[in-house]
Amino acid sequence: MNESARSFQGIYKAHRSGFLTVFFSLFFLLLTAVPVFCQQSDTLQVSSGAQAEEGAPKPDSTKSEFIRQVQQIGHDEYLRSQDKFEGRKVYLKQHQLIGELKSENFKLKGLLNKGVDQQRIRRKLIEFQQLVPVVLERIFPDASDFQTDRNVTVSASIFREMLDELVEEKTRVDLFASTFRHSLYRIDSIYAEKDLYLFPPDSLQTRQYAFLLSELNNEIKPVEDSVKTFSSKLDSLQTSINALVFELNNHLENLELLRKNLNEASFEDEIPKDLTHPFFTKSLSDAFSFSYTKEKYALAFYLKLRESRLVVLVFLVLASWIFLANLKKRTVNLHEIDEHDDGKVVLKLPFLSAMVIVLGFYQFFFINPPFIFYWLIWLLASISLTIIFIGYLNRFWMFFWICTVLVFLIAGITNMLLLPTVTERYLIMGLSLFGILFLVFTVLKKQNRQLKEKRIIYFIYLMGLFEFISLMMNITGRFNLAKSFLLAGYIGIVVGILLLWTVRLVNQGLSIATKIYHNQERELFFINFNKLGNRAPGIFYTFLIVGWGALVGKNFYRFTQISESITAFLTADRMIGSYQFTINGLFVFLIILFVAVLISRLLSIFSAEPEAINSPEQRKRVSFGSWLLLVQIFVISLGLFLAFAASGIPLDKITIILGALSVGIGLGLQGLVNNLVSGLIIAFENTVKVGDLIEVEGKPGIMKSIGFRSSVVNMFEGSTAVIPNGDLISKQMINWTTGKGRKLSLVVGVAYGTDLELAVRLLKDVIANDLRIRQVPVPRVVPLEFSESSIEIEITFWLANYMDYPFVKGEVISKIDLTFKANGVRIPFPQRDLYLKTVPENLNPTTPENDAQNENQG
Repeated sequence: MNESARSFQGIYKAHRSGFLTVFFSLFFLLLTAVPVFCQQSDTLQVSSGAQAEEGAPKPDSTKSEFIRQVQQIGHDEYLRSQDKFEGRKVYLKQHQLIGELKSENFKLKGLLNKGVDQQRIRRKLIEFQQLVPVVLERIFPDASDFQTDRNVTVSASIFREMLDELVEEKTRVDLFASTFRHSLYRIDSIYAEKDLYLFPPDSLQTRQYAFLLSELNNEIKPVEDSVKTFSSKLDSLQTSINALVFELNNHLENLELLRKNLNEASFEDEIPKDLTHPFFTKSLSDAFSFSYTKEKYALAFYLKLRESRLVVLVFLVLASWIFLANLKKRTVNLHEIDEHDDGKVVLKLPFLSAMVIVLGFYQFFFINPPFIFYWLIWLLASISLTIIFIGYLNRFWMFFWICTVLVFLIAGITNMLLLPTVTERYLIMGLSLFGILFLVFTVLKKQNRQLKEKRIIYFIYLMGLFEFISLMMNITGRFNLAKSFLLAGYIGIVVGILLLWTVRLVNQGLSIATKIYHNQERELFFINFNKLGNRAPGIFYTFLIVGWGALVGKNFYRFTQISESITAFLTADRMIGSYQFTINGLFVFLIILFVAVLISRLLSIFSAEPEAINSPEQRKRVSFGSWLLLVQIFVISLGLFLAFAASGIPLDKITIILGALSVGIGLGLQGLVNNLVSGLIIAFENTVKVGDLIEVEGKPGIMKSIGFRSSVVNMFEGSTAVIPNGDLISKQMINWTTGKGRKLSLVVGVAYGTDLELAVRLLKDVIANDLRIRQVPVPRVVPLEFSESSIEIEITFWLANYMDYPFVKGEVISKIDLTFKANGVRIPFPQRDLYLKTVPENLNPTTPENDAQNENQG
């Protein structure tokens, strides 16, 4: 047994490098141990008594010693393998950590290089801090003075715009700081890993690892030095921004409280009784100079934050100008334009008409602008409309409009005066009195029948009512209310007229374009006027009425309070179970879905009202309508995603809804889904496009549109067929456009004895001279068969245009008939020859009775 153990240990020492070596060693040990056991067993059987007396080892003790040695060897090998595995794991972990350190260091270096423009932001902070006292000037005067609502409103507007700009900077800085600090945290977390500081037992590996760490330290050290300085500056910048944001919010709250107090006392007498009060001694020029500074800041800050919308405004004006200019050019070429025609005023000056239309609609896309911004827009639109009116309106209404615009101009300048003066009070009183007298003058003239827009008279009456209220408020000392009603009256009439004429000019442009343009053209942006219609949609009128009311109502604090109350109600958080939502979020959800569906429907404006596509070149230039289904699905899907994102509805709730929908689809919506998928297959495979000439169940038509559920085909019979998309795929549909033309076969019979070579040559000449017949494939004229009364010749050729089929067939038949007559070729008609073997006597012409009968008849 000792010899066997020594043999196993020698083999183990020589082959202890792996598990397979241990296995083979154990196997060899077992082979050497078996003879020993057998020998010991025989010896025990012969002299068991003697061996027992001499104290020889027993079989059980020998086996136990062997098993113990084998187990010890296995345990030692396990410990060595475990140490080796742990070392390898530490090695891999260390290199992984070093790689992550290098990656994060590279990202951090990029952040430091990119950074934020701290100098620019600090200059802006200094500018805002210097501007705060300027904005607050004359806001909190002595108790003996009284404040104007306009001064508080403009000051609050400046602070609000400063805050909006500062919040944008704060958002960018906070996002950058969060990314920067997260990167630092990630680096620190890697440095905190214990495995990074474990060195291998081998001296060579330790030296290599130490060298690797040294290189890493040299790479990271410069970045760490920069981080210390940069981090402190970034913290300081965030602190400064947050402090100024808090200060601006505090000022805004104070101004809102001051405005609330002013309007609660608006029905009290605000005019001072002391004639030495600054109200009576202050000059109008001082008030104008003070007001100019604040209004300039309010306009500058607002325009700076809305640069992208101003670019869109300019683009829309240019696009509308190009549209109207091309429309005018076409009408001039057709000799249909008359600048004095009520229906063509829009084409008199296309650029100014574009200004009126775009400014009229796009002004509502600027949210909460200062009054000076609205005033400039209305002034530009009014001047443009005035120039358009020259030579169009009669003298009375032209005089009325010019006076209205001039008074509106003065009233707007008066409204921008922020410090109250006695001169301004008298100016407001004079403007109010002028409005009242102007109303009386207009009514007495009785020129209503000459109005181009009859609804303008309502705005005139409303203007007179507001001016009367303003005059009464002014006389009784309600300065702020008098100013508000004065401006509301003139804004109401000017904006009302502008909006009415905006819709009128749009309707004129659409009406003219619908009459003139029957096909889509690049100059008119490929708009399909047959689908667009000749009038603006009815929703535009509702939109403009609501917009007009909002523009007039903004002059009153009560309107602002009501709108803020509605906003607070809509934005208040509500709970249903664990789901938190706001009514505003639900409205946003519905509005985005509505807009997505509306855009999807409006896209059809740019799809052609198809005509037959007769060539591959035309098919390559096929209209937008062939891709309309895919674009509509994309728009609706994007709108649905944005609606869920904007409303804050959690995505896990969506999965429940989709699961329920899948059950519904499986049970009852199979047909709808089948048609939708079939429509997608048609659009992707491009087997048929809008404008293709197709044949369904033997009836030809032109593909008009491919929709979600069904496709529309204009049949040649005059009807419009709505065919489910699933039927277009499952049933046989013939596409003549993608084929090589329409095959036409004719069979012509010639009499027996006709020169067939001559007949074939004549037929080939007939079809060769027709340009509507394609030469490839080559037309074929061959004798077909012998029929009962003629030799039939088959003529086969291809038409390039399916629509020419009945006309070409008729003309070819006519030409064949004329050509055969001219060349002596006879086309026989069906006939039979009758041969009688026996002739009845009464029919025999040679009998005497017949001869006598013939003579009597003669």
